[in-house]
Amino acid sequence: MTKNNQLTIRFGGDGNIKIETLTGFLEQYQQILYIINKELGYKPDDLVVEVSPPENGSFKIKLKPKYRTLILEKFGDFAAASLAGLVILYATTQSNNETLDDIRNILEEKQITDKDVQKNVYNVYQNTGAKQNIQQTFILVNNDENITDLIIENKNQKVINIEKSEFKKLIDVNNVTEEIEQKNTEKIKKEAILVIKTLHFEGQAKWGFIFRGYLIKASIKDKDFFETLKTESFRKGDTLKVILSWTKNFDEDLQTYLVDESTYIIEKVIIHKSKVDNQSKLKLE
Repeated sequence: MTKNNQLTIRFGGDGNIKIETLTGFLEQYQQILYIINKELGYKPDDLVVEVSPPENGSFKIKLKPKYRTLILEKFGDFAAASLAGLVILYATTQSNNETLDDIRNILEEKQITDKDVQKNVYNVYQNTGAKQNIQQTFILVNNDENITDLIIENKNQKVINIEKSEFKKLIDVNNVTEEIEQKNTEKIKKEAILVIKTLHFEGQAKWGFIFRGYLIKASIKDKDFFETLKTESFRKGDTLKVILSWTKNFDEDLQTYLVDESTYIIEKVIIHKSKVDNQSKLKLE
């Protein structure tokens, strides 16, 4: 049985750690996994998180899909690699301006070479909530005097090995707690696949799309796209690969970000795939 779908967490020291360190650490990792899950378009309870009993200062987090027909069997491997990648970025990057290519180079040095995993890590790392969860795990281990270092293993190899003397430096460099308190609005921009539901060829009316299983309405700012309307046919069910942006606002009562559904904007249309073309290809196969 593959062990790619699990992470091994080792706390250096005499093997004894505070119970609040263990439970708090696991809670933060669970929240990060939910963010990874949501980024892929799944619900939190679609992923089963199992934890082995601590042994000699270490424990294993095992990830697997709840429904075989809903999520690919390899999803647990994907989520485990994504979580490892996020911790690697937190421990190695010095700014929040890394490009996708920068992050791919960092992860490849740690043998995380799957392009889809790299892209997912890049997308999730833009989420200040995920970085705050990772920071909290380092605060927890830094505050436990029994812990001398932190080791994380994936696919039977070390991806993180950090001495306690480095914990405080990482916390200070990645001070996302202060950032999330001050930054009440966050703009997201990323590549997305949209399915056309409603079209508007005149005026400034928003088009309707299905995005990650949800209906959204978005303005289109790509002038080149409107030129293609003169020569290409568009219909319900067609797909667009686009650069999509939207805004999230921090809700003080709920202490989390909420998407402003009125702010979806298509910055650029990269590819248009016709439903008719897709159907024709299916018939030929």
